[in-house]
Amino acid sequence: MKVQDFFSEGLRLVKPEYWTIFFNYIIYVLLMIVASITIIGLLIVPALYMGFVKFILRAARGEQVDIGDSMSWGFQDGTRWFDSLYFTLLLMFGIGIGFILLLIPGFYLWVVWTLGIYLFVDKDLKPIEALSRSRELVHEVGFWKVFLVVFSLSLGANLISLIPYLGFLAVFFLTPVLFMIYISIYEHAIKGNSESIDADYPIKKNTESIDADFQED
Repeated sequence: MKVQDFFSEGLRLVKPEYWTIFFNYIIYVLLMIVASITIIGLLIVPALYMGFVKFILRAARGEQVDIGDSMSWGFQDGTRWFDSLYFTLLLMFGIGIGFILLLIPGFYLWVVWTLGIYLFVDKDLKPIEALSRSRELVHEVGFWKVFLVVFSLSLGANLISLIPYLGFLAVFFLTPVLFMIYISIYEHAIKGNSESIDADYPIKKNTESIDADFQED
């Protein structure tokens, strides 16, 4: 896929469930704000966010989703909330230290770890394994392709947010689209040579699925 294809694919994926994604995003944001009031609450914010990522993946694949969907996902299986916290801290400190030491390592980790959160949620990988696999997939897709998409989304959102009065609101309404563009990169990465991602998630002929790799591991 070309860089522009990730944007068009993200737009296509978001259309069927835009308002469900939008209202779910509001609910999750409010919950995370409330949870952040206390130190103990801060510890569960990553688990709440992982639940939202799970919801986004399901919506992208055409599964039945509702308001409040997947809210409890990050708290299942006993240690999932802890793994979510560990993953978040590892991601933040890794990229943060990379930027503090030198800009180049920070930018590199920011890009190659882009898919880590989706692998962590979708494939149920451990944090370090998810980030390591993310780096491999980003290089398979094309580092500079992913960099251009990630950088464009970040720069675009920041520029739009600078518009007086309406900027922040515009970014808020664009957020479901931004999430689906990232999902389009992820789905393309795990499908190998697929040129497009169908909402009903079929496996095309001659497409190598990453699931086999995880089973072998």
